[in-house]
Amino acid sequence: MKISFNWLKLYLDTEVSIKFICKILTDIGLLVENLKKIKNLNSFQEDYLIELNIPPNRRDVMSHYGIARDLNIALKSRGFKSKIKYFPSVSLFKKEINLKNLKCFIEKNKKCIRYSYTTLSNIKVLDSPNWLKNYLNNIGCISTNNILDIENFILYELGKPIRIYDLDKMKNFSLSLKESPKKFWFNKKFFSSKNDLILFNEKNPICIAGLLVNKNFIVEKLTKNIFIESADYSAEYIYKIAKKYNIKNEFSIRFERGLDPNLNIYALKRAALLIKKLSGGKISSKIVDFYPEKPEKNIDLFIRFNKINNIIGYNLNFIKIKEILILLKIKVLKENFNGLKIKIPLYRKDITREIDVIEEILRIYGYNHFNCKEKIYFSCKKRNFILKKEKMIENMISNQLNSHGFYEILNSSLTEKKYSKYENNNFYEKIFIFNSKNKNFSFLRDNLLFGILEKISSNKNKFFEWGKKYFFYKKNILENKTLGIICAKNNNSFFKFKGIIEQLIIRCGINVENQKIYKNGIYFNYKKNIICNIGYIKKAILEEFEILQNILYADINWDIILLLLKKEEKSFFKKKYHKYNFTIYRRDISLLIEKKISFEEIKKLSFYKENKILKKIHLLDEYNSKNFPFGKKSYTISFFFKNFKNNLTETIIEKTINKLKFIFIKKIKAIIR
Repeated sequence: MKISFNWLKLYLDTEVSIKFICKILTDIGLLVENLKKIKNLNSFQEDYLIELNIPPNRRDVMSHYGIARDLNIALKSRGFKSKIKYFPSVSLFKKEINLKNLKCFIEKNKKCIRYSYTTLSNIKVLDSPNWLKNYLNNIGCISTNNILDIENFILYELGKPIRIYDLDKMKNFSLSLKESPKKFWFNKKFFSSKNDLILFNEKNPICIAGLLVNKNFIVEKLTKNIFIESADYSAEYIYKIAKKYNIKNEFSIRFERGLDPNLNIYALKRAALLIKKLSGGKISSKIVDFYPEKPEKNIDLFIRFNKINNIIGYNLNFIKIKEILILLKIKVLKENFNGLKIKIPLYRKDITREIDVIEEILRIYGYNHFNCKEKIYFSCKKRNFILKKEKMIENMISNQLNSHGFYEILNSSLTEKKYSKYENNNFYEKIFIFNSKNKNFSFLRDNLLFGILEKISSNKNKFFEWGKKYFFYKKNILENKTLGIICAKNNNSFFKFKGIIEQLIIRCGINVENQKIYKNGIYFNYKKNIICNIGYIKKAILEEFEILQNILYADINWDIILLLLKKEEKSFFKKKYHKYNFTIYRRDISLLIEKKISFEEIKKLSFYKENKILKKIHLLDEYNSKNFPFGKKSYTISFFFKNFKNNLTETIIEKTINKLKFIFIKKIKAIIR
């Protein structure tokens, strides 16, 4: 969020410098990301632009006045002279002329908490004065005219969204706020309004829940009469509709976090008086307020002194605690030796528990102001060492994947139900989440594949993710840590991808000699445990994600790898070598064989009983050509021999190679190329 320092000073009277204010803002949880000096275009006055990172739960500071209020509390608690200027008076608001032929019907709906409006007549749409242009331009908001600029000014001053429409285009029509099953064109886009809250006249939509305004009703140069609304909607509903229509603007951000409905009337009066002052119009109606349900009662809490001191780890003065609560506008109803009974103001809906109040006391007092004499020691060294070691192994594997061009990603643990139709699991059941905010994402994932597939694009198509899978098994909830790796490049063959996965597992100190082939891929076994599964993704799944190319996926069971490592007591970073040195020799053989023959069969034939010098073999290349006889393919295989005690000679290697060629010709009828 961007704020103007000159605008902030309209509500905060203090002599503290701008740099110290930025320090205080960061100290109370409003992180200052950037401070920039700017000059106004229409005056010689300088200003500062402050960019803040506002926490999602702090809706009360999404405005200049809200930040001034929080700053004033922090400065006063630290002993600085500071004074907050209260909201400008709106006592001059009164109806001046009568407006006829405007009918408004609003249906009761839980999604609309409060709806208020007023009207102005005989206005003049002009350019905004310099002071208004400067305030808006300094925070990156483009000036339009004196009417729509007031809409933005109220938004950034109070944090309360209001909307202004051309009243003449709405006149002689009934105005209703209701759910409509209609489908309609809206700003050259097609919308289905089923279960959506939309402001309609008799035929046309005016606005979608305060987020999107129909361009046909926007204030223009010839506009003479205006309609001003101030509404408060359900935060959960706004979140859903903003996601549905892919809307993200300053209005949706504030609606999603929840608003203070008590600001509705003041925001309307403030906007009406400013417009009257800048455009010469007259107020043509009183405030019409639709508020079907009374506001929620203030939350009463009891905070304990010993609880505060135990969490802080420091004996904070009782008088200081009470002083901070009063500054936060938290009323103290009763007090005794054990604690205080307090009442939370309505605009602080984020404070609902005792721990929330303690956090506010800590935030205002300052985390850096505690001088704790006692030091805290942790005795669980062995456990910390194990966790640290596991993390080092994960980092090692991640770095190796990065070197092969893979990007690490992180997805949510929730997944959509529609993906379950591609899985045939009779051994376990999915875990359903009750009361999920998004009904589409109401299951814990039992596969990392679908989350990674959503990230596939034309530029980046090699990803990996560390994550957990969740499922029911024999009435127990199980978690399984998994490493999912995906490759969508056409030029990467199956065997090259398989080789990368083998390197990862071997790097962990586990042999992958036991490999079994199935229809779509291959999986690695170690002592009856499936470590990894590699294969091509089914076309039906790829069509779901609109992916045309073939994709390889590897699913590594990381829990089993860690379990095997603990049982075998292998070291990952310090390998114990034999006292004798080993020298590796390599020889390559090209074979023309039948397509039915797999690499695993060749591997088994190569390690015959008498062959004690062969260390490993590797498939270097697989080649198919129209010039080959029907049903034939070519394999180029690398053989690696170990020289133990320097007894290996060229003659021994040549004899072994000739023996291997003889076995291949006899057993699988291979042609040596």
